Amino acid sequence: MRMKLKSLALCMLVAAATLAIAPARAAGPQSNKDIVVAFFRMMFQDRNVDEAVRRYVGPGYTQHNPYMQDGVEPMVDFFPAYFEQHPQSIVEIKRVIAEGDLVMIHNLWRDSPEDRGQAVVDIFRVENGKIVEHWDVSQEIPENPANKNGMF
Repeated sequence: MRMKLKSLALCMLVAAATLAIAPARAAGPQSNKDIVVAFFRMMFQDRNVDEAVRRYVGPGYTQHNPYMQDGVEPMVDFFPAYFEQHPQSIVEIKRVIAEGDLVMIHNLWRDSPEDRGQAVVDIFRVENGKIVEHWDVSQEIPENPANKNGMF
């Protein structure tokens, strides 16, 4: 009986120690995937452009989209006006893939609920907890696709 009590006490001690450590681990640095998804949601779904850029984008931000200049200012200038012109725009995250410092978000971007939209792949590079580089490719969703597989 005494041995069972000692074993039970030891198990409870280990469980209590594990629970005490767990919150400290959860409060640690965010993963690159968490950083990019939080940025993407704040920027494109919540439309809080200034805060998203301030919180998640590094000052030396490099842009590979040929229609957008480097740095954070072009994003801060462009997206509020875009959202004002397209108040019903919708951006849906379909999948997120992360490997090392790169995070990819495959998403559906629509200017309005009636719009078929575009399939977009955004690729972000994260360095020291900040997004420092971005690539994207997009493809219109056709009315009559050649197959029934869908783009997502």
